[in-house]
Amino acid sequence: MRKKYYSTKINVCTAFVLFFLVGIYEIKAQVTVESDTDSLHKKDYSELNLQYDKYFADSILSKKYAEAFLKKAKLDNDVIKQADGYYMIAQIVPHLTSLSYADSIIDITVNKEDFEYPAKAFLFKANRLGANGRYKESMEELVKANLYANKSNNIDQQYRIKYFIALLKNNLGEYNENLEIFKTIKDYYKKKFDANPENKYDYLKSIFALGDSYNNNQIYDSAYYENKKGIALSLKLGDSVLYGNFLLSSGMTHFYREEYQTSLDSISKLKHIYKDRKNELNDVILTVADLYLGKTYYELGKIDESIEYLKTVDSVTFEKENFFADLRPAYELLIKSYREKGDTEKQLYYIDRLLKFDNILNKDFKQLYKKINEEYSTPNLIREKQEIIDSLEKNKKNRIIVIIVLSSLLFLVIFFLVKNNKKKKIYQTRFQELFEKQEKGPSTVEKYENKQPQDIGISDVIVEDILRKLGSFEEKEKFLEPNLTVSMLSKELKTNSKYLSKIINSYKNKSFSNYVNDLRIDFVVEKLKSDSKFRKYTIKAIANEIGFNTTEAFSKSFHKRTGIYPSFFLKQLEKKVKNK
Repeated sequence: MRKKYYSTKINVCTAFVLFFLVGIYEIKAQVTVESDTDSLHKKDYSELNLQYDKYFADSILSKKYAEAFLKKAKLDNDVIKQADGYYMIAQIVPHLTSLSYADSIIDITVNKEDFEYPAKAFLFKANRLGANGRYKESMEELVKANLYANKSNNIDQQYRIKYFIALLKNNLGEYNENLEIFKTIKDYYKKKFDANPENKYDYLKSIFALGDSYNNNQIYDSAYYENKKGIALSLKLGDSVLYGNFLLSSGMTHFYREEYQTSLDSISKLKHIYKDRKNELNDVILTVADLYLGKTYYELGKIDESIEYLKTVDSVTFEKENFFADLRPAYELLIKSYREKGDTEKQLYYIDRLLKFDNILNKDFKQLYKKINEEYSTPNLIREKQEIIDSLEKNKKNRIIVIIVLSSLLFLVIFFLVKNNKKKKIYQTRFQELFEKQEKGPSTVEKYENKQPQDIGISDVIVEDILRKLGSFEEKEKFLEPNLTVSMLSKELKTNSKYLSKIINSYKNKSFSNYVNDLRIDFVVEKLKSDSKFRKYTIKAIANEIGFNTTEAFSKSFHKRTGIYPSFFLKQLEKKVKNK
């Protein structure tokens, strides 16, 4: 298969954009200017670099300035400037050709104790290899880059390497671990952006990556928050590239939240913006957009509209050779839709297409393409294909009808059991337990007054006094105060932080922060159950109302305490109230 720079995709809406963003981000205006190549090297380095940037979009002209820069550096016998010259050329030549220029940089700088080189060249190679689907080789280059970045203590390079490795780990499904990495990366680039707005692209990129990571971890409230922030900031900064991608990521988040019309609005807006933009990156973005439009229309019961978008995904995928694992659902839905329509000819056609699709992925992503949807594993597809062929050849109409009906029923049963019974049933059970739970248990004093005193190095008198004051603290709902700390509460209770923490740890079996957060969550559950006006608040407003500073902290604490997210709880609560 012919490789392309954007022909592979690690995870939904991540790799094809983020590998791209690690490298060249800004596209300069194309200008045609005549230059005397032989005399260019007589100009100083800053002038050559300025002209290179100015005419960057014109690869022929910009290469003249880069070659002149390199020639001047060789005449001056300046190794680091030579490395800069090779790097300039590498950025504008075809992506795989650029690897030889990166190797030249490594050859001349590997023994130099420079702040940027040779780590910068290893990073460049990792970018190019990763963007072409050569992930194992990309990882090897990152290991080398990390060695030199640590040696020179180049913090910026270290974060770029972290960013790259997180992209590669997405291939292995390590979404939970990646979430923490992308949070750290975002914090780093936020500080750089605050210090210098010129770092806006790295900051936007980090917001996008974090939002996508929340989507991967099914934390859709937080994904929505990051997408909203990214859309606003990209508009403010005039960044049209990432604005479009935030729209797509937002549309995906709405899809997973079952907000189908909002999802359609976001993705349709993206398609309108990108309709006249023709490049490989946008081809992939628009293909993913069509995939989610197809999935959304299917969920809305508009099967014909769904099929049209999914057929576009198929045709573009094979035409452009943009094969990546997350396009697989397009074929699964096409097979399912035609099965439901009773069109065995089209069903068979897309089974064949899916088998070809899987064959290419297994060939090109053998080490990283680890998990395929159980319903349409290759053996099942081959068996289903043979069954349909046998039925058509024998022209046994009744048997075909039975097979299609049974297959459809089996699919629906499997789909319901796997997707709903494992997740929805658990969530529904947890919701029901919360809904039926009594408003308040015994107070802190009542709960522990008959308990055998524990030997925690504090007198029983002090312990009982603090427990009594904690009971009053709970009854007066002072835990709703924002920014509450153990120091603040210990002053209010006229004790010290050490005693208070020790007593809470021993008698509550939890840390101070967990103790306060649990009280807040218990409170908000009961308030939402009893207060119809409060249920109309946004998640952010509810979080602020009960003392949390961020939506993310509230959602995380709510899930930790109840096992479900606040958005799900509110939705089910509204249904419950309406049905009364």
